[in-house]
Amino acid sequence: MPDVGAHVQPVFADFSAAAPRTGNAAVTSERARFARDHFALDAGAAVTLLFDVPEEGVRDELTVKVRALVSKLGSRPGYAPLELAVNSRTVVADFRIPGGGDLPQQITFAVPAELLKPGGSNTLTLRTASDARSQLWLYRVLAEPVWDRDAAERAWLAESFAQSLLTYRTDRRAPGAEEWEPAAAWRLHVDSGEGAMPSRLDWRVRSGAEASVEFALELHTFYGHARDAEGRWYELRGALTDRQSFPGDADPADTHAFTTEAGWGGRWHQGGPLTFHLAVGEETPFERVAWTDQRACSASIGLTEDGSSFQGWSQRVNEGPVGYRGAVVVPEPGTSQGPSERREPNTFAEDLDELGQAFANLADTAAKSLGSFLRRF
Repeated sequence: MPDVGAHVQPVFADFSAAAPRTGNAAVTSERARFARDHFALDAGAAVTLLFDVPEEGVRDELTVKVRALVSKLGSRPGYAPLELAVNSRTVVADFRIPGGGDLPQQITFAVPAELLKPGGSNTLTLRTASDARSQLWLYRVLAEPVWDRDAAERAWLAESFAQSLLTYRTDRRAPGAEEWEPAAAWRLHVDSGEGAMPSRLDWRVRSGAEASVEFALELHTFYGHARDAEGRWYELRGALTDRQSFPGDADPADTHAFTTEAGWGGRWHQGGPLTFHLAVGEETPFERVAWTDQRACSASIGLTEDGSSFQGWSQRVNEGPVGYRGAVVVPEPGTSQGPSERREPNTFAEDLDELGQAFANLADTAAKSLGSFLRRF
């Protein structure tokens, strides 16, 4: 079994904003500048994360994940080799990031425990080569104990969800047209209890208007298509203009909150709350909403005509799909509809109860099958 004693807390730095979002770390930089959704590093530039190691030290290595790309040289792959160092000791040098520069890549490195200094601050430095001819675009750095897999990513997702109310400027373009035209601004928040931001969103309103969009991982843009109430289709794109904590200054009229149940094992089980806020410039009520989040959990719901309930399905990551239904929550006067709590797993007693019910259902089915078989003779 691995040693689970003293360990470094999960570390992350997200460079999708001018002031990097961090967890258990501080960031300094040399000749690195913010550019829309990343930090751009020219030749010899560096970004350093400062993080703490326990006084008693650690026995096992760290896992470091770097999301980055190297900008192109015209139509050819760029050249900006990466050096990764811990406490000024090189872990990897002259590393060429693959991918050609079209898409960010996530690269994983192992940092030996002997490079870490017990007690106080340690440094993790990413530097571009002095002879780089294009730029290194740095999007995110995660670091975590080797046995605490994906801990830094979970921490990053949780921190990101603290500002879950997103506002986008949108444009649309008709098929065959060259110019984009302004469209209605979008404001959205979806909280199904998973604590993760959306990666995809689909909706349809009762007038027949609908849209389906995919978000960039850094959430600064989305792209998709939309149809208006007259049945005309358009390309649709969005650019992030504001991000804040929910509910913030969101209009309560565009916020919908539900109690939910999940259907599996032959019966319905209490689920966590669902809250979504969608202001997309449409006047008729929503009849269908579907989403996938950055944890790869997904759901689709169809709402009744008065919006008082829904029926649908949901699927948590690495689990099978289940039924999903809900009833609207009517807030008491003077209260607001806030974010929900994350859905917690069933207790051991609930699991035993459900297991007993499953056995009972199985026995009942077997008895009916035996009775049917005997009636043939």
